[in-house]
Amino acid sequence: MDLTPTEGRLLTCLVRNAGRIVSHRELLEAMSAGNPPKSIQHLRAYINRLREKIEIDPALPRVIITHHRQGYSFAGKEEARWFPEEEWL
Repeated sequence: MDLTPTEGRLLTCLVRNAGRIVSHRELLEAMSAGNPPKSIQHLRAYINRLREKIEIDPALPRVIITHHRQGYSFAGKEEARWFPEEEWL
């Protein structure tokens, strides 16, 4: 799976916090890697790109779940397209 560095940081943050809602702020900080944080619109765009890469059906996400006005959560690898374990973290 080819991820950009930003997508990788975002996915790593979600996976490490699997099962809990990760706030928009936390995800923006993870994405920024020391640069000024991006906007929530940037975050949504990156979430959509990740869903295209890992969800079986990106239109009906079951891996990266949206929690309206709160953030996102990672449901688990079981619902995702299969990738080798070392590619998840």
